[in-house]
Amino acid sequence: MVRHSPRFTWFVLVVIGLLAAPGTLPAAPAPQGATEGVIAAVDAGSFTVTAAAGNQVRIVASADTRILRRQPVKLEEIKPNDFVGVTAKREPDGTLTAVSINIFPPEFRGRLREAQFVMETGNIMTNAIVFQNVRRVEGRTLYLRMPDGTAVIAVPKEAPVLRLAVIAMSDLRPGMRVQVRGTGNPDGSMVATTVTVDVR
Repeated sequence: MVRHSPRFTWFVLVVIGLLAAPGTLPAAPAPQGATEGVIAAVDAGSFTVTAAAGNQVRIVASADTRILRRQPVKLEEIKPNDFVGVTAKREPDGTLTAVSINIFPPEFRGRLREAQFVMETGNIMTNAIVFQNVRRVEGRTLYLRMPDGTAVIAVPKEAPVLRLAVIAMSDLRPGMRVQVRGTGNPDGSMVATTVTVDVR
């Protein structure tokens, strides 16, 4: 099994939240498997991933599988009224500094909780609507609006900004790098809950 960064772990947990009813939190997920690698072949309803170790895993998609494309963009591409998820660290003075930013697709509005909360890593997660995005002489700052308040988060140049888009199974091609979360089968295959395609 491939080890994932805390940012990827958070991303998977957020996408699993799509399966919950709007405005509710998902129940604790059952133990699941994860793998990442390069798509070797695509068939009707399934595809094969070659993992870093060289082994191949057959991934089966179901009607509930969420397939997302994730592409790096510039901070300036974030616009007012965008729905974003910001992972940030709390500084000694109480301010927040972004570690990573995901720009969610429109389909996520109303499906994910708009709030700020502490993650298992100790970082702060903010799912919110952008109402101002400015560049200042002393740095870059993101202003976010939530139902119960606002948040101001500094964005350093090294913090990745990723735009997410929902895509179809038919959009998958050999050579794409993917991260897959799902449930393993006895034959070694996996039924995917989420598939994330990374575009470089």
